[in-house]
Amino acid sequence: MHRKLLPLALLGACEGDEIEGRTRLQKLVFLMEQELEEESKSSLDSPDYGFIAYDYGPFSKELYDDLDSLEDADLIDVEEEDITDGKVKYTYRLTEEGRSWARHLIDNEGATGVYSLAEDLKEEYNDMLLSDLINKVYAEYPEYAKNSVW
Repeated sequence: MHRKLLPLALLGACEGDEIEGRTRLQKLVFLMEQELEEESKSSLDSPDYGFIAYDYGPFSKELYDDLDSLEDADLIDVEEEDITDGKVKYTYRLTEEGRSWARHLIDNEGATGVYSLAEDLKEEYNDMLLSDLINKVYAEYPEYAKNSVW
């Protein structure tokens, strides 16, 4: 399974909504990858973003690289909004072409379980306060909290 399917499936599960924030998207993709690893112990290889413990829990530079390439390929839109103290908030959305590509991957790679998982995670966590989401990840995966500034 191609790892780029994870952020595409999450964004597709939002049905026109969006995922606000890089940290939120990192955590949602991390949780998705963890669930897939549990499910695939005896079946298909699960995608691997190589998450490491970082400032706000699990972090993957490879995920940022994939998001950049998805944006360059016009499969996702990334909106940047300046907020306080020189920080930037990122908002991620699928483009129409991205929706089509995600549906194609799901249909042709037999990844309907990935999309179903994305819907479940989106439903449970996308509207959760970021602080609550980070705390949940830390509680379930304490090894990723060791370098936290949180």
